[in-house]
Amino acid sequence: MFSFPIIIASLSTFIAIVLLRPFALSINLTDKPSNRKFHTGSVPLIGGIAMFFGMAISILMLPLDLNDYNFFFLSSIIIVSIGVLDDHRDISVELRLLFQALVAIIIISGGNLSILSFGNLFGAGEILLNGWAYFVTFLAIIAAINALNMADGIHGLAGGNSLVTFASILFLSISKVSYQDLWIPLIFCSILPVFLIYNLCLGVSKNKRIFMGDAGSMFLGMSIIWLLLDFSQGNFLVFQPVTALWLFAIPLIDMFTVFIRRILSGKSPFNADVFHMHHLLLHLGIKQINVLLIILLFSIFMALIGILGELYEVTTWVMFYGFLSIFVVYLFWNRRTIKKIKNNTELSV
Repeated sequence: MFSFPIIIASLSTFIAIVLLRPFALSINLTDKPSNRKFHTGSVPLIGGIAMFFGMAISILMLPLDLNDYNFFFLSSIIIVSIGVLDDHRDISVELRLLFQALVAIIIISGGNLSILSFGNLFGAGEILLNGWAYFVTFLAIIAAINALNMADGIHGLAGGNSLVTFASILFLSISKVSYQDLWIPLIFCSILPVFLIYNLCLGVSKNKRIFMGDAGSMFLGMSIIWLLLDFSQGNFLVFQPVTALWLFAIPLIDMFTVFIRRILSGKSPFNADVFHMHHLLLHLGIKQINVLLIILLFSIFMALIGILGELYEVTTWVMFYGFLSIFVVYLFWNRRTIKKIKNNTELSV
């Protein structure tokens, strides 16, 4: 039963990549190297569009009530469109945030998804958001979309982290929800490997490499937060709200660390720099492929803790303080590593 959508999603994504590549090159929808981008030559930014087509065609060919996917499709179209525009024209942060806000409103009002409860995070009882639910959900959606976008710094990183999250969601939900609710995580687990083959050039010539671009990273971030909201809230929980933190851990930890550091430095949290997790590991002299493996192993490790905590019904506050402890340790490592890098740079000058 699952083989048909997997084949259709994978094949549609592959065909879209093949057809879009020459078109992207002809209109200069490409990414060029810079001090923050570690690649050679102009690389087509078509991964996000290809994955969207793979997802859309697969869902359209399934025997489903498409009315259930109206707002997911609408949100996807908007976020992919603004992402493609950003990839091609490099739009302002304000305009990008405006469309992300529109998508957040659609998800909340149309998709009827919101964070109603944080669970028993501090061991003193369940934390209900009540009147704050929509505002907190709005911020969470914007954060998730940008977290994955900010983590897209080396080959395979955003795609690999997303695959870990989607696979974890699928594993936890496979015996708890209807077949219809399984299609979205299943389809993403089908299209991401196709993208990663062309992104990492696994058995493919390096001159065929593609990137997902902002369209892809924002599309994946939006889809992830949609599923996390859907499965961690309401009367029929697939997993506890705190588990969502573990399943999407690395992009969240990296984003909040960067935001804290930039704000404390008096800078805009959206000002780009070279101190993300992958940048720091590269600065330490670790090869790019090893940086990818280290971060993905860390991502898998965090997701496994979340899965095991859910399966063995570990107390919510224990899971939360465990996540918080790892975040604090990373904060100190991040600060110490940046200081070391800056000192070494000054000495070399």
